[in-house]
Amino acid sequence: MSELYPIRFEPVYRDYIWGGEKIGRKYERTHNLDRMAESWEISDRTDGMSVALNGFWKGKSLQEIHKKMGEELMGKGRDFSSFPLLIKLIDARENLSIQVHPNETTAPSLQGEAKSELWYVLHSDPGAVVYAGLKPGIYEEKFTDEIRSPNFPDMLEQIEVHPHDVIYVPGGCVHAVGAGCLLLEVQQNSDTTYRIYDWDRKHTTGKKRDLHHKEALAAIDWKAAQAKAVPHKISSDLHHTLWMALSAPHFVVQRVEVYDTWHIPHHFDTFQIFFCMEGEGEISVGGKGEKIQAGMTYLLPAACRSGEIKGRCDVLWITLEGHRL
Repeated sequence: MSELYPIRFEPVYRDYIWGGEKIGRKYERTHNLDRMAESWEISDRTDGMSVALNGFWKGKSLQEIHKKMGEELMGKGRDFSSFPLLIKLIDARENLSIQVHPNETTAPSLQGEAKSELWYVLHSDPGAVVYAGLKPGIYEEKFTDEIRSPNFPDMLEQIEVHPHDVIYVPGGCVHAVGAGCLLLEVQQNSDTTYRIYDWDRKHTTGKKRDLHHKEALAAIDWKAAQAKAVPHKISSDLHHTLWMALSAPHFVVQRVEVYDTWHIPHHFDTFQIFFCMEGEGEISVGGKGEKIQAGMTYLLPAACRSGEIKGRCDVLWITLEGHRL
């Protein structure tokens, strides 16, 4: 079928005030922004919609593709009103605000969207950290008392990070990306964020950015904790090495080091997303091939079969929950 092939999308860039230059420099992205804080690689959001760059679907939005393909894109039995994941690159030149997202329990009462996320570390400056989860003994009363204190960040766990570290941040977990981190973020399709603390930073207008203490306190899960992981090896041969990064309730992230050819398993219960971290090669389905190199992201519809990646490259492999090799 002409519509079954590796689909690549035009990145959607965000120039938030804390962003840097690593995305453009590392992945040779041309743009006219002073800074590139985020690159939305795959997004079904009205304020940042992905549009296909190649093949049969060129010029069509992810929303249109989803509407036309249905289960052929999403997977057998997957009935979503919109694409369920948002894949983005994040370059933090400065600390991001300390924030929290609602989970499935709190989102309805807050009229927001639930959001759990995973950070895969692509690069970290020496000593770079992320903030994720509260230190032992920090509960609502102390948290609320200190919420306006300059020492507020001291209540969060600080985790020094290095390339290929993985941090899972469930909805309800207080967190922030620290300066010097370049990450791939895999998250539920949500843009609901409650900002708690902003490092005394001002918006480009000169005014301080709004905080959302009331909503944040309602969204926090006081028992929520981050999960740090280092990918563990699942299998290895002369052609590839497969690593499990993290299997979470909403998505599974694995890493594949390809040495010459890796045959992509075909499963009809989920789409597959590939982000190339390093190297280059070709990704193909049914003989329809596309170049893949560092910084490129591809979406394979669930109905695709007989796929493979050839070359020497290091890729992240993202699927929906309930699927792993």
